[in-house]
Amino acid sequence: MLNAFKRKVKGKEKVLVIGLDGVPCRIVKNFIKMGVMPYLGKLSQEGMMREMISSIPPVSSVAWTNFFTGVNPGKHGIYGFMDRKPDSYDIYFPNATTVKSPTLWNILSQYNKRTVAINIPQTYPAQPLNGVLVSGFVSLDLEKGVYPSSAYETLKNMDYRIDVDYREAAEKKEEFFKDLFYTLEKRQEAILHFLKKEDWDLFIGTFTGTDRLHHYFWHDLMDTDGGYHEKFLEYYRTVDKSIKKIVSSVGKEVNLIIMADHGFTLMEQEVYPNAWLKEQGYLKLKKEPPESPGDIDPSSKAFILDPGRVYINLKGTMPEGCVDPSDYEALCQELIKGFLSIKGIDKVFRKEDIYSGDFAEQAPDLVLLSESRYDIKGSLSKTELFGRDKFSGMHTHHDALLYIRGLNSNRENIYLIDLAPTILEFLGLPLPPDMDGASLLQNIIKRD
Repeated sequence: MLNAFKRKVKGKEKVLVIGLDGVPCRIVKNFIKMGVMPYLGKLSQEGMMREMISSIPPVSSVAWTNFFTGVNPGKHGIYGFMDRKPDSYDIYFPNATTVKSPTLWNILSQYNKRTVAINIPQTYPAQPLNGVLVSGFVSLDLEKGVYPSSAYETLKNMDYRIDVDYREAAEKKEEFFKDLFYTLEKRQEAILHFLKKEDWDLFIGTFTGTDRLHHYFWHDLMDTDGGYHEKFLEYYRTVDKSIKKIVSSVGKEVNLIIMADHGFTLMEQEVYPNAWLKEQGYLKLKKEPPESPGDIDPSSKAFILDPGRVYINLKGTMPEGCVDPSDYEALCQELIKGFLSIKGIDKVFRKEDIYSGDFAEQAPDLVLLSESRYDIKGSLSKTELFGRDKFSGMHTHHDALLYIRGLNSNRENIYLIDLAPTILEFLGLPLPPDMDGASLLQNIIKRD
């Protein structure tokens, strides 16, 4: 029997979020059918398991920031793993100090509620909060990635790992898998430790090994005769067991969310649209091969940064802009038409259609998106439009995993950005007025 959801569920004022980086909903459902993930199969009978729509672009730095702020990049200011310096064509790497919007743990701290956040990307260096934070990818130094500092010794003594060493995964496969499983074991150990030892209202524990596995071994998932197909399944069996241990340790009197930041699929080819810009005369470089975006010639009309962020070299916006504002609209239309003629580029978004807020002026003018197994890259040095590197899997904007125990939603589309307001409403807290996401509890039904 289904009853209307009541805003506060007695005894369920805590929220546990388990993050699985880059895990698509359809794969989890397939693994449930195959018996690879029996515990998630059991959970799926007790709540909602659905596809969720990720960020644009669907990269972890943007997606996870969307998740923990509940706002779009035009408000939180993160557009990729790297961004353009305002006074040049060169780049810098945004981190936790450059996130412009309040995070979930910032908001909870205002109400004297405690957060424990383990291994969330884009949270380095660790910032003070009411609780515990262990930064995720990209963390340069574990000690600087932990707050409070007293938690560092605990992690150091258990040989905690920030991330899997995946730099040579394609060449040293056995070593990669050994490290993959060991890192998972240590992540589980840390999560269970802080679950039991810390008081918390919101607990977020994230596993990023799934993303690393998918990038390098997705072809082995698809090929049942592939050399590492069984290893791939074994990893997911172990993830399923880890989830069971974590969830069982807190009992059912806790709101449970399991989610991914984006989906994943098989990659057929990489696309390098900067090569097309060079061929068409829109992009010129000071030297070939370029060492960085700082080698972009100011006479260029446009250039692209990973993963498909198109910047117009506009006068008054760029340091040495050459495109007159009166020519901006025509150039955008010209580029959109050209990009859509390239195989693998399925959509081109205008910035005003997807970004809004005080920092929307920093946004790329256009964003390219692929949904057809062609991975769009921002390489400046490539001379050919298509190619392949070491990856066999790529991120997708759609099909990110979402599970919420005890609930179901009649909403047609669910977005990653909806989770922050949902968590706040679970906790009985007011939603900030500028939050872009919409709580799923506003059109939700409860399972008995």
